[in-house]
Amino acid sequence: MIEKITFSPENSNFLNELKERIDYYFKSKKISHFANATMKIKLVVMSLIYVLAYVAIFLVEESHVLMYGLYAFIGAWSVFMGLNIGHDAAHNAIFKRPGANQALLLVFDLLGTNSYNWVNRHIGAHHVYPNIMDYDSDIQQTSVVKIFPNDKHHAYHRLQHIYMPLVYMLYIFRWVVYRDFKDAFSKRIGVFDNSNYPKKELVKMIFFKLFYLSQFILIPVLILKVSWLFAISSFFLLTVVGSLVITFVLLSTHVGEDAQFPKPNDQQVLPHSWSYHQVLTASDFGKSNPLIVTLFGGFNFHVIHHLCPHICHIHYPEITKILVETCQKYNYPYRSEKYLISAVISHFRLLRNNSKIAYSTK
Repeated sequence: MIEKITFSPENSNFLNELKERIDYYFKSKKISHFANATMKIKLVVMSLIYVLAYVAIFLVEESHVLMYGLYAFIGAWSVFMGLNIGHDAAHNAIFKRPGANQALLLVFDLLGTNSYNWVNRHIGAHHVYPNIMDYDSDIQQTSVVKIFPNDKHHAYHRLQHIYMPLVYMLYIFRWVVYRDFKDAFSKRIGVFDNSNYPKKELVKMIFFKLFYLSQFILIPVLILKVSWLFAISSFFLLTVVGSLVITFVLLSTHVGEDAQFPKPNDQQVLPHSWSYHQVLTASDFGKSNPLIVTLFGGFNFHVIHHLCPHICHIHYPEITKILVETCQKYNYPYRSEKYLISAVISHFRLLRNNSKIAYSTK
């Protein structure tokens, strides 16, 4: 049983002023904080591109090189689908009606992952206690890597900044074939109580995973008459490319070399207020890069996402300007990397720093 921890009380008007200014922004513009027309068009276009890319596999059957290229493209595009559609839907940020958002959550299942598990991990654990060891299951997924400085130290962690790029390449493959099943039989996912796992969710998970694997392995073998080896290697390439894309995104938001991992005191109280904690533990990146802004589904505006997860990411560039001004006024430690690559490099510096010292876990 994991102990409940609490945040320190809000000791400034930062959060109230931020909310008031954001509310005024939407009212003055006479717009909703849900998806606008641009966002809806974006969802349709992204979904259409995914479908067309899959159909194209069956039109270039004579060229294995083109087929490999399409599998690689689908691997990357699948991540963008999850970031832009599934992530916002999980936060009920696309449509006003929760049922419509729940329907869009199926994008995770159609992409081979499990929406039920992901929501529990992301919203039930990560958003509740970001960057808190043993509570944030998004950050702390495996003992292979030591991200938290106070986590248990193993001898192999001395080389983690060298071997983790290879491990990260297996992220989605592991997620599809192992992690979801592990979660289904785990009583706890971070701080989230997972002891009453619905049987229907397990059935749904198995169905969609078989559908996904059939889509990219079995059907090409049966229809295009490609070898099993080619189909499996193509699928593996899809997961490797997708893994590289998603790890670049995820590593750039919470786990750079200057990342903070606050710990509760003996009374199980964290040192900062909820709002200060969100700003302290998250960071932005690539805000001026239009490609990143378009494809990453607001993940690069991560600080405002943690403070206002119910707002559709299409609005993040504008309301982040409000956030930065408010942080400056109240001396909140807002952080942002100009480039994606510098944010990723910063993560590996964190791994190198954590590889050197066996910290006490007490």
